[in-house]
Amino acid sequence: MSRTMAEAQLPKRVDAVKLVDNNQQLNADIDSKNLTRLLDAVVHCNEPVHCEIQFERDQDKNRMLTGSCNTNVVMICQRCLGEVSLPVTSRFQLGLVFDDDQARQLPKRLEPVELDENGQLDLWVVMEDEVLLALPAFPMHTNGECQLEQTEPEPDYTDSDEKRPNPFDVLAKLKQK
Repeated sequence: MSRTMAEAQLPKRVDAVKLVDNNQQLNADIDSKNLTRLLDAVVHCNEPVHCEIQFERDQDKNRMLTGSCNTNVVMICQRCLGEVSLPVTSRFQLGLVFDDDQARQLPKRLEPVELDENGQLDLWVVMEDEVLLALPAFPMHTNGECQLEQTEPEPDYTDSDEKRPNPFDVLAKLKQK
């Protein structure tokens, strides 16, 4: 039986084992002001990070954390160096493990996330990681929206009537001697 936590602030630390056993769903936000690594990576992030998370087991009985998170950030456009507002969305399937041995046994489709010895998980850190991984490597405005006026380069052509000296003429004269 699945239960949903009402939309609110996402709890920082949770008992992931218990949430998996209860097939718990969380639909909540994280105030982006609490995500310092994200704030260091962008110019602004004034919106909360909205998270939709499902704690569950897959067909092989692996503990999983699946879902998505999204927000909007302002970054520096790598084309015009102006500010660009970008939506950031991450979809994830994470395997919840206690140690490296369990992580190696996970199917390749699951990225391992290690729980502490009590089965606790810092959700804010995991969601911040997911948003950071979803940031574009080269943020840019869409074509035609950059503030920089891009001029068309002038074609590089020569006038066919213009006679240019051949640099090998000197060698030809030396050969004739």
